[in-house]
Amino acid sequence: MRIKPALLPPLVVVLFFAAIVAGRGWELPTMQHQFSSSSHSKQVTMIVDGLRCRGTSDFFVKRLETVPGLVSVGTFVQEHRAEIAYDPDAITVQRIREIIEAPLQLEDGRMVQPFKVQDVRE
Repeated sequence: MRIKPALLPPLVVVLFFAAIVAGRGWELPTMQHQFSSSSHSKQVTMIVDGLRCRGTSDFFVKRLETVPGLVSVGTFVQEHRAEIAYDPDAITVQRIREIIEAPLQLEDGRMVQPFKVQDVRE
């Protein structure tokens, strides 16, 4: 089958917009980080105020990477969502929330709370 050269530009435009519409159904994680492995991990989804861009997502993951009991973290900044896999024998959802919402002291002495959990879905 041969496509006429005059039809090629409109076809490309139509396919481009079709790809955009189809892609809206899937969001890739802004960050995905595996800390450890666990055979019986559970997952919790949290809506976190403060996840706004790749930079805040990176900071969020770095705050959690040394927490015992966390298996992995995936962030989705468009939805302010964090998907956290954890070992229920080592840490609770409440403790994860407390760690996320813990205040941080700046160099000038001020205390700020960079992240606030709005919703938790287990």
